[in-house]
Amino acid sequence: VLDNEIFLKFNMEDIVSVCKRRGFVFQSSEIYNGFNGFYDYGPLGVELKNNIKKIWWRDMVHRRDDMIGLDSSIIAAPAIWKASGHVDGFSDPMVDCKVSKLRYRA
Repeated sequence: VLDNEIFLKFNMEDIVSVCKRRGFVFQSSEIYNGFNGFYDYGPLGVELKNNIKKIWWRDMVHRRDDMIGLDSSIIAAPAIWKASGHVDGFSDPMVDCKVSKLRYRA
């Protein structure tokens, strides 16, 4: 280990705090207690997200002969979910923690 190397450990709260202070990302409807899993992007967050998407699209779609691009809604008619096997074959097992009383995906 070199003397000039600094090793820092970050937890999720630290990362979220920096992202909010720098205007990257905010929890959606945060002032009204927010929604888990939904975020709003500030100016820097929009740029970062768009750059990541552009690079991913270039590498995963344009540079491959076996792929085509598709941008579609995840909201679909029930017949589509049935035909794709998501209705009959879907399984999302959950585990309940007896200590914390929280539920987790298995």
